[in-house]
Amino acid sequence: MKKFLPVLLPVLALLLCALAPAGQTRPRDRRQSLRESEFFRIIEGSYESGMYRQDSLMLTDPVGDAYMLRKLDTVPVKLLRHLFVTPLPQLEDRPEKQPYKTAGTVPIDNDRLLNKCAEIMRSHFPDIFPTLGEEHKWSPEASQYLSYGFWHRLGRHWAGKQKDFPASTFGTSKLLVCLACGWTSRYCVTGREEALRERMLTYPDRGIEPHNLFEESYVLNRGNLYLTFLTCENVLTAMPFRPRRSDDPIQRRLAYIRHDSRELGDNYGAWYHFFGIALYSMMRPDNIGVFVADTESFGSFFYEGPDPQEDRINHYGAIFGSRFRKMLEDAAWWLTGPQDRTDYLVPNNLLSL
Repeated sequence: MKKFLPVLLPVLALLLCALAPAGQTRPRDRRQSLRESEFFRIIEGSYESGMYRQDSLMLTDPVGDAYMLRKLDTVPVKLLRHLFVTPLPQLEDRPEKQPYKTAGTVPIDNDRLLNKCAEIMRSHFPDIFPTLGEEHKWSPEASQYLSYGFWHRLGRHWAGKQKDFPASTFGTSKLLVCLACGWTSRYCVTGREEALRERMLTYPDRGIEPHNLFEESYVLNRGNLYLTFLTCENVLTAMPFRPRRSDDPIQRRLAYIRHDSRELGDNYGAWYHFFGIALYSMMRPDNIGVFVADTESFGSFFYEGPDPQEDRINHYGAIFGSRFRKMLEDAAWWLTGPQDRTDYLVPNNLLSL
């Protein structure tokens, strides 16, 4: 047998080469290719993170992903600072406001809101046909880098080449990271945000209810439901941590959808939480969105204090998104009719006390 080895080994090597998939590259080659990319140049480009904002729809964006990962490294320190030193800017004026009570009721009836959205979808059919759409995802460069990126940036931090201690994405999707950080308006742009803002400004103060915002965005995005909800979210979360955000002209157009004894609660947060978690839940299997919503509420308890209304809006917003997807998949949006109730904003009992 030994005398045949010099002949068999070269033949075996040739067979293995022939069986290898065409175009397959070795891990070392892929790593070298990544190091030569624009993505990697930005990761290693500066000591501090830089600013970036997409200017059009790009479902994959390696440049944006690189800026985003560097910006993500600044989040843990900011969270600790706001938790123990200074509050978030939009929370600073809350103690100065007159006290108000928060109800323990749910402000939105999901069944009726689904009926209202179905009614809107039917009203624009057949000119506009609803589709789920495709979400923003990590670019191939980012997906490859994330397998070792934390340790790479940690080494740069220890070497004094990067200011911020790295943060991990924990294997989560780009969409979830952006929603959690309030960054969809930077890294998940749809290109329809400005048009939606212009339409919103044509409404009177407190004149926009959730179905109005949905319809305006639905028409602008030609029935793409992912982009419909994302455009709403991007307009609602533009500069979410600015001081006195309730004075913004867009925010003044939004109806007060919380159940409080006075209109002093975080109405802005109620809107973007509802649309954001509905978007995420719509793009995920059942119950994942609800789990994420309840986890966010748990974290907010320690970060911003208790807010039962926001907790309920998170929870029921996730249920709404999941059921919206089921309504689309079952074509049930075509089956509802005039007999189905659409008065989805539940009366606030605290106002009658």
